[in-house]
Amino acid sequence: MKIFGLVICFAIMLGAFVQIGPHLFVDLNSALFVIGGATGFLIMKNNPDQHIANFGQGAVYFGWLGTLIGLIAITGNRFMVWGDVEKMGPALAVSMLTILYGYSIKLVTTALAKD
Repeated sequence: MKIFGLVICFAIMLGAFVQIGPHLFVDLNSALFVIGGATGFLIMKNNPDQHIANFGQGAVYFGWLGTLIGLIAITGNRFMVWGDVEKMGPALAVSMLTILYGYSIKLVTTALAKD
């Protein structure tokens, strides 16, 4: 039943992605940040019985950290977008992708983890 529930969750998300535009939800750097951070968190916790759960927890943490780093970069004008409405929207969207990736990974690990 867990896998069936996971399929339903991802089908709903996929429907939203297709409706809005799939290209808005893909950023390799954001994905690597979340996956790399989750892997580091998994290694740091060093609890073989909870590897899957720890990976999901780390993904959520690094999803939020990635967004904070992105917002700091935007407001610090690192990418010369501050004040330019046409550039700030996409920059904010990319900064929030790490949260989406983190919670998506957490959803999968929740379904795969032992009860």
